[in-house]
Amino acid sequence: MDRKGSRFLALICAAAVLAGFAAQRGTFFLRSATAAAINDSEPMPDFRLEVISVSVSRSRQKRVYLYHTHTFEAYEIDPENRYVQTEKWRTADHRYNVVRVGEELTALLQSAGVFVTHDVTDYEMPRLSSAYARSLEGLKEAAEEGYDLYIDLHRDSYSSGNGQNTVPVDGTDTARMLILIGQGTGSSLEEKPDWEQNQRAAQRIADALNERAEGLCRGVSLKSGRYNQQAASPSMLIEVGNNKNILPEAIAAAEPLARAICRYLDAMEQMP
Repeated sequence: MDRKGSRFLALICAAAVLAGFAAQRGTFFLRSATAAAINDSEPMPDFRLEVISVSVSRSRQKRVYLYHTHTFEAYEIDPENRYVQTEKWRTADHRYNVVRVGEELTALLQSAGVFVTHDVTDYEMPRLSSAYARSLEGLKEAAEEGYDLYIDLHRDSYSSGNGQNTVPVDGTDTARMLILIGQGTGSSLEEKPDWEQNQRAAQRIADALNERAEGLCRGVSLKSGRYNQQAASPSMLIEVGNNKNILPEAIAAAEPLARAICRYLDAMEQMP
């Protein structure tokens, strides 16, 4: 190998070493030799590999707890997604209810390096009216373990007043979302949610969704109830689509939602 080739190989090796460092410890930005270094028509100069900056992440792995108080909530039956109904727009089959959307969201967050506990307990049984009492116990256990974000993932009910059911995201019809934050003002109980902290987190996620596609998130809605959000913070209820959406539209929403959550988690260290 001639002198030019050996220097170019050294440049590649040095870049590879730094790339390995970045993969383990953070990110780096570098400036390498000029184009003349690999141009046979020019004399080979002494090349220089200059590291401009190194960003090393010292934060621990972020943690998300994901669960479904109304576990059986499902979507409009379509020819490709038929299921046995427990009642209209509800099924115990996790392949077709909101748990399926949670599975997709979990996989996407995990692929981004987030630790996720996806609680698929059927909190809805034996009575829908007492589901929140049961999911509260699971949420309390999760709070003892400690997570950076707690999400109760639901499917909304259709209302013509909410506008269109989908928005296009990268050419795919995607179910719209809504984030609910409970203030606890309608409760006589003393324990109230830290709704302001929850609202700040929810608004960041909603903003990121709508930056991705206008109208993808219908906003952050403050409610008088608690939705168990007194048990842990930051906590939120996210409605992914409604009963007039089909399952593929709800699953499509998982990708922009995962990105929005990651954006929020990445910004946590800079939050006041």
